[in-house]
Amino acid sequence: MASVITATTTSGLTQSADNSGVLQLASGTGNLVTVPSSTGTMALTSGLGLTEADQWRVTANTNIASSSTVISANWERSDSSGAGYIGTGMTQSSGVFTFPTTGTWYIRGFGQLSIDASNRYNSLIMQVTVNNSTYTDIANGTAFISRTNANYTIGYCSCEYIFNVTNTTNCKVRFIQYGESAQGVWNGDTNVNTTGAIFMRLGAST
Repeated sequence: MASVITATTTSGLTQSADNSGVLQLASGTGNLVTVPSSTGTMALTSGLGLTEADQWRVTANTNIASSSTVISANWERSDSSGAGYIGTGMTQSSGVFTFPTTGTWYIRGFGQLSIDASNRYNSLIMQVTVNNSTYTDIANGTAFISRTNANYTIGYCSCEYIFNVTNTTNCKVRFIQYGESAQGVWNGDTNVNTTGAIFMRLGAST
């Protein structure tokens, strides 16, 4: 005998006895997964997957700071040819990003640098808060750049984290930058993702 399992993307799975051999999402008919009544393969036809995915970028160059500084200006959702996002999407104010819903989120920050100097470290740091007040460093990407000629030298770094967002008012993320010396810039562009962030909701809060 098979079962019907009723599910939503937020509440998880609940099971009720039946013999139809079908898993049906609570969102309505048409979102069906066949569950064999004996050993076999369960085939997903629709309805599950990422419910939130978004990408943001910095649109103008940001001077490298010699001390920890929030990347607070010139953020935009990527809108170049073919760009897209899933769900409500993130919002941001002065570089602080707010999540549209609770859940377990994958976050990636990335940055491209142009420096007319040799810097032993140029860091992009991800910070999160769980109380909408105190921020903690939780991921760090650092690039060493050695100038090889009289022109600017390009570097790149990134940082990643999986964040358990239990409350959208209290749980937020921002990005910090600094270098060994305040020479050069983090590249920004309104047409190309050079410095920015990617956000994906992987599932429910843990």
